[in-house]
Amino acid sequence: IADLMRIKSRFETTLNDVVLAVSAGAMRGFLAARGEDVDRVRAMVPAATRDSSDARALGNGISFLFMDLPVRETDPVRRLKTVNRATRMRKQSGDAEGGAAVLDALGYAPQLVQRVLTRVVSSPRTFNLVVSNIPGPREPLWMLGCRLREAYPVVPLAEHHALAIGVTSIGDSLCFGLYADRKTLPDVDRLARLVDAEIDAMLACCEERDLVAVGPAP
Repeated sequence: IADLMRIKSRFETTLNDVVLAVSAGAMRGFLAARGEDVDRVRAMVPAATRDSSDARALGNGISFLFMDLPVRETDPVRRLKTVNRATRMRKQSGDAEGGAAVLDALGYAPQLVQRVLTRVVSSPRTFNLVVSNIPGPREPLWMLGCRLREAYPVVPLAEHHALAIGVTSIGDSLCFGLYADRKTLPDVDRLARLVDAEIDAMLACCEERDLVAVGPAP
């Protein structure tokens, strides 16, 4: 978490922006290694619609946003800023609240309508993958005398989808869980390595900016 928080603070974004930018950079490298030239990757991003004032209310308070990940962008910092600009605009326009209203209305629709709309929303034409960032407990957790060190989330795959990226925090760690269809993506292990490489690249950009800000010694 400290690494991603450093990136977040240095470029004045959010932690979720960093997660999305890391996912975009890793997907860019993954697709290039497979020889695929893709103009865009559209992600479905779960978004919380509840603030601290209604924290005790029942239900999850979750909606969703659809956004294009900047996989064509070659520069890690520009990728992050592009993501930040897109998420900021979505928040200002109230897209998450609008999505929540649609979900609420869908609950009152006839079952046939629900099934049709669910298939439309989950279609690969609507989005290519899910990127879900779920905050976990910061305090230590134990079982039978063993401390929980890591937890990798499993985000279920929608029909006709091959990849979902889940992120959760455990203590001071941030765990990326990649859930994939092995027949479609037998090389998903490569994507895991690219996630680590993308974080390292963004940290290197932080160091470069810090050196520029400090300047040469007299």
